[in-house]
Amino acid sequence: MEVIVRFVPKNRSSAPRVNFGEARSRGISQLTPDKRRIGTAMHSLSEMGVQAQPTQRDRLEAMVSTTQLREQFGVELVERETPKGETIDSMEASYMAPTAELTVPDDLADTIDFAYVPTPVNFYAPLNHPPIEDIHHLSLADVALTINAAQCHRRGWTGSGVRVAMADTGFFPHPWFTRNGFALVPTHSPGSGDPAVDDVGHGTGEAANIFAMAPDCTVFGVKHGNSTAGTLETCIDQNPHIMTHSWGWSVDTQTKDRLRIADPNFFNELVDVETVILEAINSGICVLFSAGNGHLSFPACIKEVIAVGGTSVMEDGSLKASNYASSFISKLYPDRRVPDVCGIVGRSGVAPLPGHIMLPVPPASQLDGDNFPSGRHGLGWGIFSGTSAASPQAAGVAALLKGISKQLSPQSIRSILAQTAVDIVDGTTAMN
Repeated sequence: MEVIVRFVPKNRSSAPRVNFGEARSRGISQLTPDKRRIGTAMHSLSEMGVQAQPTQRDRLEAMVSTTQLREQFGVELVERETPKGETIDSMEASYMAPTAELTVPDDLADTIDFAYVPTPVNFYAPLNHPPIEDIHHLSLADVALTINAAQCHRRGWTGSGVRVAMADTGFFPHPWFTRNGFALVPTHSPGSGDPAVDDVGHGTGEAANIFAMAPDCTVFGVKHGNSTAGTLETCIDQNPHIMTHSWGWSVDTQTKDRLRIADPNFFNELVDVETVILEAINSGICVLFSAGNGHLSFPACIKEVIAVGGTSVMEDGSLKASNYASSFISKLYPDRRVPDVCGIVGRSGVAPLPGHIMLPVPPASQLDGDNFPSGRHGLGWGIFSGTSAASPQAAGVAALLKGISKQLSPQSIRSILAQTAVDIVDGTTAMN
């Protein structure tokens, strides 16, 4: 058996390794891995029998056998079940994880800061409730109208010239995209396979929310690959103005120190992911993440990220906080409150579920026919939402802003969204 191992080179300043959550205080530009160490590290790994390849953002990834992990990195692998709740769809039912932190061999001590085995993310997909004939749901046009995007379109604000990157399960070239003339560019990341193949339907459907807000933007749909950090690197390499992601890990349940003790391999992955995200924001990319469907979500909890929660459109047109969506005070980042703004999502409980959205998906995908009162399948549509829909909606609004002024910084976009949003005073979130 082989697994992907990701190697993070030492930084340019040769400063002591960065701990999770410290990047902003120490200056992200000083913590970026030193590309000059890449060649030396690759040579050392090759002599160990490990053939590593450089990633787009100066890290290394390699397939490593269980024997090499044991003999050269001092760890065994165990099978773990992917955490699943009724609100989560994950790419894999189980995954292989190391029993301890990977030990960096002496031959790599001068070049590699740390290494880890990546952990699968959870995609924030919807609840699956038996549909009824009179189920209440929204069209994408309804969503655009509710969020006031339709008004923007009439003024000529459509996101023209704006590039959005989104990492997810895949991006099927659905006829709905083609007939509307939307610019969806399926993009592979290392190990992802064909980006136009989306067996789940999650990425295809949620990307439609971006176009509902900003019909003339270009969306680079990056299929999730071998590692989360590597996939994010691919997103950054598309030179986007905006990145939106509807996934994460429900891990904001303890302090950084406790997390490091509990799972050092996973802790190292979060350090790498956080650093890559902050590199993107530091370069001027506006980064949004779904807050989660009752999850305590990372990376949404990172202070510089725009975390997007959820409200629901009731049958009488009123707006209420969604009891499906997350709201919490971070333990990883003290004083950080999630979310920053909200989009339109469904509600948990007895059907019909207000706020569910009819979205395009690949025929025969997992979400095809989801929540259809008739029970029909194979039509290439499903009714679902969750905060997976909310982040791309907010990203589409950010694309409208960028279309008006490319000079807007991520912080400016955050401020504008907060200042122009509508306060929701009814209802409660998943955290009450």
